[in-house]
Amino acid sequence: MNKKYLKFWGTRGSCPVSGPEYIHFGGNTSCMELLYENVHIIFDAGSGIRPLGKAFIKENIKKTDLFISHTHWDHIIGFPFFDPVYLSDASITIWTPPSLGRPSKELFNELLAPEFFPMRLSELKAGLQFKVFDDHTPIQMGPITLTFHKVNHPGATYCFKIQTPHQTIGYTTDNELIEPFGAQEHSLIEFYRGCDLLIHEAQYFSEEYAKKKGWGHSSLFGAMNFVEKTEAKRWLVCHHDPAHTDADLMQLEKLALQKSSIPSEWLRDHQKVELT
Repeated sequence: MNKKYLKFWGTRGSCPVSGPEYIHFGGNTSCMELLYENVHIIFDAGSGIRPLGKAFIKENIKKTDLFISHTHWDHIIGFPFFDPVYLSDASITIWTPPSLGRPSKELFNELLAPEFFPMRLSELKAGLQFKVFDDHTPIQMGPITLTFHKVNHPGATYCFKIQTPHQTIGYTTDNELIEPFGAQEHSLIEFYRGCDLLIHEAQYFSEEYAKKKGWGHSSLFGAMNFVEKTEAKRWLVCHHDPAHTDADLMQLEKLALQKSSIPSEWLRDHQKVELT
């Protein structure tokens, strides 16, 4: 069994969706699992973290690091439903970006306020530790090196670069690429230069983006232009708009395959990508 993979437990943005028109790609919000040898890392705690938690219980995984790109609802709403937080022998380190206001522990405490949830943060049985990452300090976890870059999205929002001994992976769920590209975009292009695998949103058709500029998400062709400039070897698309059905996402994928020089694929819930 390969113990080196990414698994996407949630690939939707903004809010979860369900129904027959979403069966292929799924409806859970952002959550990606990285397993590399004995290192287990979770990126974002959207509603996709709920089924991941059940897999952790089944596999008896008790220790993990959870990196939150930003604290908008679709990236933290699954946290109270992550089963390991109710185990007294579980240990979870929660990493968040530098706060623009209240510290992350206070925000998570509010997420579990009595008006919203029947248990308080202090009542969870797992050992929880809150830490902050920034774009100046790489974090080493076994053979994995993580680095970070701020992106163009409301609030303190970051993306990730994951370096294994054999591959470099970029992961960006929320990022508005404004053309013509300026200093922010060129800095991010260099950050992701030559990635073996680049995961980046492409949330809107061109006509949708024209109505939603400033919302913090990219058009298909803006994202395509960006990915091509990074010279990434492969592009996977995440954070699908909740209004987009399977047919819409297949149309976006078809357009990318026709127009882009970079091999691309639209991610679906529970999809696994093997690593080397």
